[in-house]
Amino acid sequence: MNKIKALIAAFTLSMSVLPSFAATDEGNFAVYGWGARDCKTIIAVLQGDAAAQARGQLAEWISGYITAQNRSSDSVYDIVPVKSHYALVSLTQSICANNLDQSLEGVISAIVQNFATLKLSTESSIVTLTYNDQSVDLNEATLRIVQDFLVANDHLDAAAADGKFGPQTAMALERWQEASGLSPNGLPDIVTLFFLAQKLQ
Repeated sequence: MNKIKALIAAFTLSMSVLPSFAATDEGNFAVYGWGARDCKTIIAVLQGDAAAQARGQLAEWISGYITAQNRSSDSVYDIVPVKSHYALVSLTQSICANNLDQSLEGVISAIVQNFATLKLSTESSIVTLTYNDQSVDLNEATLRIVQDFLVANDHLDAAAADGKFGPQTAMALERWQEASGLSPNGLPDIVTLFFLAQKLQ
């Protein structure tokens, strides 16, 4: 847990040095909907009486944001590796808690940039990975990137890096997660991918 908190704290600092992709020379662009709200407001809404409805609406806004990024970015099929945008809502909420004055759009933009090392340039099949009664959905190409990372860090034998998920990959992930201070669940969940993407930078 301390490692995760430290990761989020480091990410907080990195948000101020991200490159600008604004539309005007002055660095201004129009932001609509959820993205125009500050994190303090977002946190209050997500902790309010209509939290479930708010999470659904925010997940839809994030989905639209990512779709627009995919369409407007060169040589990109999918700019983020996370298939559940509800998981992105949880990550956004955690980061917003440390950036109350930031706009939601700014936080989502920073998250997308953090995942840049895991973006896909071509279409890849989505598979469901299951281990110890837990599951995540992931593109096969992303799984291969994860496996190559584990091989490079001496957690997985190169022969097992075949783009398929099995016990060897799961146990290798558990070893890396534990060494990194993450929950050793053996799955490339959103926190694992978020941390791994930073290691690939």
